[in-house]
Amino acid sequence: MAGAAIDEDTMHLPLTTPGGASTARPTVPSPYPQRQPFRPAPAPAPPRQRPRTERWEGTGFRPDIQGLRAIAVVLVLLSHAGFAFADGGYVGVDVFFVLSGFLITSLLIKEVFDTGKISIAGFYARRARRILPAASAVTIATVIGTWLWFPITRFEAVMQDAFTVIVYVINYRFVAESTEYLNADQMPSPFQQYWSLAVEEQFYVVWPLLLLGLLLLMKRAPRRMLNLAITVCIGIFVLSLIASVLVTETSQPTAYYAAHTRAWELAGGALLALTLQTWKRIPKAVAIVLGVVGLAAIVFSGVRYTEATPFPGYTALLPVLGTMLVIVAGTARGKNPVSSLLSTGPFQFVGKISYSLYLWHWPILILAPLALDVEPSLLLSAVLLAGTFTVAQFSYEYIETPIRTAKLLKGNIMGLATGVLCSLLGIAMVLTLTLGFSKIPEDDGPVDLAEIEETQDLTALQEMLREGLETERVPDGLTPPLAGIEDDRPVTYHNDCHLSFEEVDLPDGCVYGDAGSDTQVVLFGDSHAAQWFPALDAVADKHGWSLLSRTKSSCTPVDVPMESTQNDGEYTQCGEWRSKVFDEIDEIEPELVVIGNSDAVSIMDAEGSGAQEWKDGWTDTLDRVSASAGAVVTLTDTPWATGEAAADCLSLHEDSVKECLRDDPYTIAHEELRQAGLEAQEEAGVSIIDTEPWLCIDGQCPLIVDGMGVYRDKHHITTPYSKSLAAVLADHLPDI
Repeated sequence: MAGAAIDEDTMHLPLTTPGGASTARPTVPSPYPQRQPFRPAPAPAPPRQRPRTERWEGTGFRPDIQGLRAIAVVLVLLSHAGFAFADGGYVGVDVFFVLSGFLITSLLIKEVFDTGKISIAGFYARRARRILPAASAVTIATVIGTWLWFPITRFEAVMQDAFTVIVYVINYRFVAESTEYLNADQMPSPFQQYWSLAVEEQFYVVWPLLLLGLLLLMKRAPRRMLNLAITVCIGIFVLSLIASVLVTETSQPTAYYAAHTRAWELAGGALLALTLQTWKRIPKAVAIVLGVVGLAAIVFSGVRYTEATPFPGYTALLPVLGTMLVIVAGTARGKNPVSSLLSTGPFQFVGKISYSLYLWHWPILILAPLALDVEPSLLLSAVLLAGTFTVAQFSYEYIETPIRTAKLLKGNIMGLATGVLCSLLGIAMVLTLTLGFSKIPEDDGPVDLAEIEETQDLTALQEMLREGLETERVPDGLTPPLAGIEDDRPVTYHNDCHLSFEEVDLPDGCVYGDAGSDTQVVLFGDSHAAQWFPALDAVADKHGWSLLSRTKSSCTPVDVPMESTQNDGEYTQCGEWRSKVFDEIDEIEPELVVIGNSDAVSIMDAEGSGAQEWKDGWTDTLDRVSASAGAVVTLTDTPWATGEAAADCLSLHEDSVKECLRDDPYTIAHEELRQAGLEAQEEAGVSIIDTEPWLCIDGQCPLIVDGMGVYRDKHHITTPYSKSLAAVLADHLPDI
């Protein structure tokens, strides 16, 4: 009689069957009074055992959350398409983060209360079936599209992006790339949208394990585990938010892409799930207000934030808290206007396909103009977005849904195997196109600058510039090759003599030429000074000078407070480094200081264009340097591209180079600051070398001169071209 059908009520059976005949043998009537038969006292009932788990009412399908997905993805699409009114559409990702935290935690907590455990394998299997098939399909399609249409200059980097997509760490690859100054002007990766999926994948790896650990710590008591989880979740929210604010101030790209500065947004959704039962008791009137305020906060941030908004940091609180308020409003009993609106057909349709929309829209926006060989435009982006809805619907119907609902794949093993297979297919495609069908020629290593012939004089150079304007196609032996041109940097970058943003200490061992010479020359400035190092190094070698290189990324030698290009606020590291170089020049008293800089500078608290502050800063710098140096020379800024970088354009128009001169020309830019600087230099009486005639002629700036690529990006010249100008530079330097 043992089994599930027996409980404490069925263990005490009656001696006779009610209404049935007795089985005792009949006897004659007894003369004695009838007595009740002896019955032993019943054993005390065992204490009622506490149920293993408590009941937890989950969320079920939430139409309002489906509608929130629609708002989030539409904001992202409009922003990426270039609609000015939705510049802040990137907040849609923050909405997705909160929703993911809420939904995933809701499922995990319900599993705890229903079963007393968390199946890690089951969780990962479900996530694999839900996420990886569509993500892998888009990855494979994007890899193929990149091979067909993307510039060869970016092919290798994009294949690396694809690999980091597959292993879920592309967000940290973007952290590294975005904080690298020389990558700032590159074409965007067609895998850019995957960074947020990487953050969520990292959350999916850590969060279930953390909850399981808390459950075991609380000896599988769901209610005690729930209370502890709430405390932990609040701690994560607070600490991650603080990190987000602090990192945004020091390195905005890191704060934007990193998981630890985004965890608080997921924790916000998770906190709502952990306290779900509380929000169900909110009065209807309060829920109405919360819903309206929350939706308004999301929409306001989407249309009012811009690329200049310091984000995420504290500004991300608006869309995050707004999303949380809408979720709370939809959790309360009864209907509210916002939840009803989000539950309507259009919102439900877009929300249903939002995942596929998010995956497909970005590679379509990036690759389609290249495939069609047309310039991107707002109209084209609108047309492409309309087409994306069709692609997303197809993806949802024939990739997402069949694999997610297939009975064969329901088991944990099959679900995990599905995820592994999807990842292997993506890796196989990347390896096939990079190794088996690579479009990149074999790497012969860096350019040997010793083999670069120097142009004899300005007259010969100008003739070469005119010939460059007539170049029709990219020569086969272009130096440096287009495929590796982005890595063509002066040697000072590779031996740590050119400093990055955070570095301020002057490095040792950055002396070139004849290190023991009594004639000391200093190259001082930002990367636009560093680009002249190959030419000046050749001059130093020829004349037996000792050349000290002092350059730092995006740090002007002009004595002005600069706005940082990496975060909100002042570039304080630049001012600190500049002061150290001033002191060093005072100490060594060089015979010559060569100053180069970019005119693209944002001056802190400047009035108007900042021309007056720029001129005053030049005057202060020149006064300081001239007091210790025997002579001072300034090099004017080089031309800037108005469109695509030269290498990217040339790789797309290898047989029609002149199209790049017409559509994406290089020209002298930032005229107002440039002129203010020239006025200060003339008043200070220093030697001014105008580099424009070395790069442009007849109002145009060729991209290929004497078989050399002139520019490595939008505003830096290549090392071979710089080296070729050594003799021309020497003719313009003062005698020392």
